[in-house]
Amino acid sequence: MSGIQQSVFVLHTKEENHEETTTFALTSEEAKLLFETLQNKRKEIIDAHIDNMLTQGT
Repeated sequence: MSGIQQSVFVLHTKEENHEETTTFALTSEEAKLLFETLQNKRKEIIDAHIDNMLTQGT
């Protein structure tokens, strides 16, 4: 079975008068960990937002 040997993570930030792109090379394990961490954080933020919406309505 072959898998991802290396991943490239590109971070693009844009503010009012500043734009920057940073590229990182990640191992397969680092890429998986980063993805899982981002997904978990995203879920926490969405859940907190839903909780806030539900409690403000009562």
